Amino acid sequence: MAREQTLDQAFAVVASDPTRAAELFAKAGSGTALEHARLTSWADCLDRGDAAPEAWRRYLADEPPPTLAARARVALLRTLAAEGPIEAMLAERSLLPAGLRPEVDELLLTTDDPEIRLQAARRLAVSAPQRLRAIDRELERILVRDLTPEEHLERSRSWRHAGAPARAAAELRTLRWRGETEALRRRELARAELAAGSPRRSLSALPSGSDADAEDLSLRAQAYRHRAWQLFPDRRSNQAFGDCLTAARTALLADPEQDLLAPSLGLLLECATEAGRLETALETWWRLEALGWSDSRREWLGRRLGVALARGGMTDAARELARSLPEHERCLQYWAADGGEGGDLADLAAADLADLYGQWSRQALGLEPSEAVDLAPPAVPSSPPPPVHRLLAAGAEREAVREWRRIRGERDSSPDEALAAAELASRRGLSNEAIRWLRAGFPELGTVAMITAPENAVRAYLPLRWQGALVSAAHESDLDPWLLAAVARQESVFSAAARSPRGAIGVLQLLPNTASGHARALGLGRSPDLQDPELNLRLGARELARLKRRFGALEPALAAYNAGETRVRGWWKRWPERHRFTEEVPIPETYNYIRRVLYLSEAYRLVYHNQWRRTP
Repeated sequence: MAREQTLDQAFAVVASDPTRAAELFAKAGSGTALEHARLTSWADCLDRGDAAPEAWRRYLADEPPPTLAARARVALLRTLAAEGPIEAMLAERSLLPAGLRPEVDELLLTTDDPEIRLQAARRLAVSAPQRLRAIDRELERILVRDLTPEEHLERSRSWRHAGAPARAAAELRTLRWRGETEALRRRELARAELAAGSPRRSLSALPSGSDADAEDLSLRAQAYRHRAWQLFPDRRSNQAFGDCLTAARTALLADPEQDLLAPSLGLLLECATEAGRLETALETWWRLEALGWSDSRREWLGRRLGVALARGGMTDAARELARSLPEHERCLQYWAADGGEGGDLADLAAADLADLYGQWSRQALGLEPSEAVDLAPPAVPSSPPPPVHRLLAAGAEREAVREWRRIRGERDSSPDEALAAAELASRRGLSNEAIRWLRAGFPELGTVAMITAPENAVRAYLPLRWQGALVSAAHESDLDPWLLAAVARQESVFSAAARSPRGAIGVLQLLPNTASGHARALGLGRSPDLQDPELNLRLGARELARLKRRFGALEPALAAYNAGETRVRGWWKRWPERHRFTEEVPIPETYNYIRRVLYLSEAYRLVYHNQWRRTP
């Protein structure tokens, strides 16, 4: 009981007094109740309280899990660097995972010992060259001269993993070695060129004929594939896909141990599909299925093959393939329908909440869309698990969310618990986490069967904020408000503070350059506040409406909103028909974006039909 009372006191002051909270977490000691939450929050408090080395050593003495222990060691090393005990730093560094050691080597560059600094710099030149370059570019240049071939190869891999493959390629091009080491250099150069988007240079780096082994041939196939997608949708891409097909077959023959079997078959499947060699592609698909293939691109490649089979008249094969692709079964059912008619389309159109293929089927059959749907009665959220309840009672909501997330990783969640957890996540502004909870508790969410879920789960899955501003922005740009709601849901889950790695901002994830033109047109200046949701909705609606006018159809407009207008112009020029265009989109993310937004638009229209009717 004393331990639990101490923990309650600690969690109650986590936000207001992290130093005091850390002392209480240490005093509570280890135990079964809230142990992971204690260790995680204790580390947070030590970080925020600028703890001394002794406090971090006391923390490590409690033997936290490996991830927390590594974090604590790095923090300990930072404090040691400020005090200067080099021997202690080196001892702690040896206990760190390899991926965290460069951070410590960077700290060691600040020490007074020149030999220690030089050793740390040399290690950084190999394992984290971007760090050393940012600190001392001249020192990096000097050290690189003395690296061994093996260190050069590791340095190249480090550049690639740091997102600078062009730098890796540029360095390797200046080197020449002999024998097997030279073969390794050429292979690593080929990987770097490929990662840098230069398939021609990658091909030039690789040996051909009898000098090439299975790995070289597999890399050649990857380079041809990359080149083909660069040319796509130009018809010249067919030749590159054919070259990929040949190289992948040769790689399979040169790989008696079958070390590269699945990757080579994956390339064979992809390039045979795109080159129109459908029988080869279909045979390869079933070979991969027999291997238990679980590649991240499996679903996308299978759908493209299925659509090609259906469009090529091999409808029975497409239907058989569909059974191994439940997520794309309705897509392949649509394309396998004879001449756009028959029972397949009627089945697709019958869904109460139509997805993309249900909407296309209704249009093909001349059916009117539904006006509204009846949702199931609301469910009652459960009480939180006892550990989460205790954290909430102490006012530690952030820690409660984290603890509930950990619990979810250890066991399944009931629907009523998922509702309660989603409510807490939403209250904390964690929109994506709330959606994950809802999908875990109600797998029908996001599918044509969504209306069978409880009403409060459906509405939580389809949040609707700033409704008046949204409807006003949609009407101003001649868009349906439910379409704009769907884009906001897909882009940011209605988060005004959302920011993407590419610099897109706000509810509709607008790039500043894109927004600036629309803001000037409205007399709002060159630098609108894109975190203002009402303004963001207005400018985003104008951009989507512009793209819709530009392409004359919604599917390419959505593709351009997601992938950029320049790329989409080429695709639309090659396939100026919205159904074929959608299936030919060569970027999985963009295809999924079109499909998701059109599904969500229909969902918002039906679920909130009364609100659209009331809003002027």
